[in-house]
Amino acid sequence: MNSNDRIQELEIRITFLENTVEELNQQLASVTQEFSLAKQAMRLIHQRLEELQPNDPENDNFVDDTPPPHY
Repeated sequence: MNSNDRIQELEIRITFLENTVEELNQQLASVTQEFSLAKQAMRLIHQRLEELQPNDPENDNFVDDTPPPHY
């Protein structure tokens, strides 16, 4: 293998690696955007759940330990 063949092979590999890095970068950007949207949705759901729950501090630690009626 002469040096021109080696240089050409290296150029091909570099091009392949550059394409791979670009594809991964695009996928990462997409996943980052999806994660951001999911995080926003989770915050909104959390906010709405807090609005629906009563604000009575005595009920915050209340656990209903009574068994269901079929016991």
